[in-house]
Amino acid sequence: MVDQRQLERLLQRVQHLKQSDEYWAGATRLARMWITPDHESPYRPYLTLLLSQQGKILSSQVLEQPPTADALFESLLRAMRRPALGSGRARRPSLIYLDNAEHVATLSPRLEALKIQCVHRPTLAMADEVVEAMETRRGKDELPPGLVSIPSVTLPMVGHLHELAAQFYRATPWTWFNDHHPFAIRVAPEEAPRYAIVMGNAGEVFGLSVYDTLDDLNLVFSPALSHRQVARMSTWFVLFFEEAPAVSFDDLDAIAEHDWPVAAPRAYPVFGRSTADQGLALPAKADLLWMEGALAGLLAYIDQHMVLRHGVPQLADVTMSVTRVDGEAQVRLQLLGFDAIFQ
Repeated sequence: MVDQRQLERLLQRVQHLKQSDEYWAGATRLARMWITPDHESPYRPYLTLLLSQQGKILSSQVLEQPPTADALFESLLRAMRRPALGSGRARRPSLIYLDNAEHVATLSPRLEALKIQCVHRPTLAMADEVVEAMETRRGKDELPPGLVSIPSVTLPMVGHLHELAAQFYRATPWTWFNDHHPFAIRVAPEEAPRYAIVMGNAGEVFGLSVYDTLDDLNLVFSPALSHRQVARMSTWFVLFFEEAPAVSFDDLDAIAEHDWPVAAPRAYPVFGRSTADQGLALPAKADLLWMEGALAGLLAYIDQHMVLRHGVPQLADVTMSVTRVDGEAQVRLQLLGFDAIFQ
């Protein structure tokens, strides 16, 4: 919290500074990096940055929470009175550009009293460059681009996937299903089914692993092959749930902007396709279309069609119509016997 008496004294001192005919540029950004305190949840910090017309850093801060109006004003005053080393003498600028319209509305009256004009400029190229450098120095995570970057994948489709993933997590399908409950799921217009296994019965990784063919699924359960050999020989697609740092910054920003649901702090959905080196790459649009239909089908099956006997799901073969963003899709869902499929 800002000390108001201290702020008033600082303001009085700044009023006596010489005014220069220059502009400054100020930016407040939710950083594309993570702070990971011991025994606490990770968080993305806010970076505040003030640059001179010459591109010199006048002040910078890394904050856990977005700065208040008083805190921003105090930061501006301190930069005028004691600029960072190498950025020139104490002075008042004639103009300050800020990239946040709300900050401009709040600070303009205060800055006008110092004969400083405050103007909104949504894009500040030189601030972008410095913020990028700060993020890199502090260990910016290298993640694949987000789902929102996939060509022809629309925001409504990604949003619907997040809704379905949140419903799937809340439904806790791993309560009933494990590796011995493979599903064959055909989502029209694909002619062949893909094979899915619910992950999470062991209480470690939660989600859905999807294999393109029955042969791929058989490879996973082959006792003669290592994980590395399976990765080289098979192809699979996965949805798993993790903490926010596992998600690309593009998708995190979209989640915040469009208010897409996330079921729990450790239930951010991650969609990916396996690579030969055991890594994870962006899925194809066809993968996401299949997943959209399959998740809707699995949720409908659990809610309306699942039959338990002594707590054990019984074999099933259900065809249903589900809603995707691009329209209705037919889904055939078969719960298969493990012994039958792997004999």
